[in-house]
Amino acid sequence: MTCILCRWMVLVGSLDVVFYPGSVALIGASKEAGFYIDPISASKLRDRFFLVNPRSGEVLGLKCYPSILDVPDSVDYAIFAVPAKFVPEALEDCGRKGVRVVHIYSSGFGETGLEEGKQLEEEVLRVAKRYGIRVIGPNCMGVYCPESGLFFSHDLPSEVGSVAFVSQSGGQAVNFVFSGVSRGFRFSKVVSYGNALDVDFVELVDYLAEDRKTSIIGAYVEGLRKTEGLLETLKNASKRKPLVILKGGLTGDGARAAASHTGVLAGSANIWEGLLKQVNAVRVETFDEMADVIVGFLYAFPPRGRGVSIATTSGGSAVIHADLCVRVGLTVPSFSEGTQRALGKIIPIAGASVRNPLDAWFAFQSGILPEALNIVSRDENIHSLIVEVQPGGFKVYTARDPSVVDKFTTILGETCKRIMEEQGKPTMIAVTQSIYPEFEAKIRSMFHNMNLPVYQSIYDAARTLSKLHQYRLSREVRE
Repeated sequence: MTCILCRWMVLVGSLDVVFYPGSVALIGASKEAGFYIDPISASKLRDRFFLVNPRSGEVLGLKCYPSILDVPDSVDYAIFAVPAKFVPEALEDCGRKGVRVVHIYSSGFGETGLEEGKQLEEEVLRVAKRYGIRVIGPNCMGVYCPESGLFFSHDLPSEVGSVAFVSQSGGQAVNFVFSGVSRGFRFSKVVSYGNALDVDFVELVDYLAEDRKTSIIGAYVEGLRKTEGLLETLKNASKRKPLVILKGGLTGDGARAAASHTGVLAGSANIWEGLLKQVNAVRVETFDEMADVIVGFLYAFPPRGRGVSIATTSGGSAVIHADLCVRVGLTVPSFSEGTQRALGKIIPIAGASVRNPLDAWFAFQSGILPEALNIVSRDENIHSLIVEVQPGGFKVYTARDPSVVDKFTTILGETCKRIMEEQGKPTMIAVTQSIYPEFEAKIRSMFHNMNLPVYQSIYDAARTLSKLHQYRLSREVRE
């Protein structure tokens, strides 16, 4: 055990410079690489960010040096945006300069399937090992760490969060950051690692498992070059924080796509399914589902049981969603007689239902929904709640009271937070799509600002609750 802990301590220290470099250089600076230049030059690294281009003295108004060797200061981290055939020579210069990390954005290596690309990778690895340089990539977007000032795209938030995301795909690394923004969460660190010639999935998860600034790890992986230490790494990570994994390439067609994308072998679907279950990682099937689960861990918590209460304004919707909840592994139990009596005192039976699901149209209209939810939350058969909010329903009321959306959202949000704090029951809010996008956006934004778990539908919320409950059960068995 001591040796394992020592190994992890070494790994944590060794990757610090990847996320927190003292200085950065972009080799092959051009307008086309502006998605690196603009955000980094505006970050806290701006006075330690250097552009290198032997054919231009200036790019986007910033000075260029003809070579990394001409940069007057030391450089910790270099981004390569040059054709693949020039990478080994540029890496030699970085070695002589004392650069510690290189991120190779360039493609044209092993992922091509051509012998020339594979030989280039071998040459890059030989040079990197000779100088002790760590390599991220090739064929990747690199590192986004808002705390240190590293960015790999325009419009990424500068606010620091606690979610880490490791992605073999560069495009999905960018897209998932934007997905997080739209879902109300931010990131500590994001890494697109591409072909994983050196720094790989195992080492990154090892590091993030020990990272105090990361509370949740999400990962998209297509395949692995190296599997040594994988089981140990995933077990350690999932003991410390939720580990949410999307595995690509589980079908024959998907595996072929993975091989042409990053040049790695995807592995057997059965092996991966068994592995993720063994280590108690939360397995998801889409990036949207990954975002849903992360929202659940961030702003709620795993329920103690499978019983869920649904509050909606449509009897037909309630029936359909009760079926969907059961299909994802939850139950929709009847309320106790005491709960039904208490609800019957405030909700008229005609046109509504005081059973589960709760057909709460009257409660929405009359403003007694918070009281109804408080009653439901005390039912011993109920372990979690889902409240559906249909933004279009507010249109008719705003003519009389323009502040109705603000009032309703604030009161409902406070009620949901109180239920979670006092009753210990996760309470999810499903804000459905609307033909009135201004109401929808405003309601979502207000709930996000209150740090509440918001979903697109009752189904998404239910699926998340089921995943969280399974996570809790597996964790309890292991403990």
